[in-house]
Amino acid sequence: MKAILKAYLARKPELVYTNQGVAIWKTSVAVQGRRKEDEAVFLEVLALGGLAEALAEMDPPKGTYAHLEGRLQTETYEGKDGKKTRLTLVLDDFALLVRPKKAEGAEGTPSEDLF
Repeated sequence: MKAILKAYLARKPELVYTNQGVAIWKTSVAVQGRRKEDEAVFLEVLALGGLAEALAEMDPPKGTYAHLEGRLQTETYEGKDGKKTRLTLVLDDFALLVRPKKAEGAEGTPSEDLF
């Protein structure tokens, strides 16, 4: 399933290599709804191969706002509390975004965030 997200990096990314030498860039993101009362959803993120190495060179810090595109993948595992499901986004594309500041509204009051 294809997914396109705008999200904040929730932890510092790391680059690891498999025994076969494949690069894996790993992090997690926090996806916030449009309303302040919406709960954030955390999602694991992976990039593989050349994209993983390019992202490691970019070295975006925790808190970076980004555009992410990829496919969603689920994994079921046994946790302490029984069966759990982990949702992971396997990246096809990644871009840094700038979070816009609130603009002044017509009456001089700040308008809502654009995102």
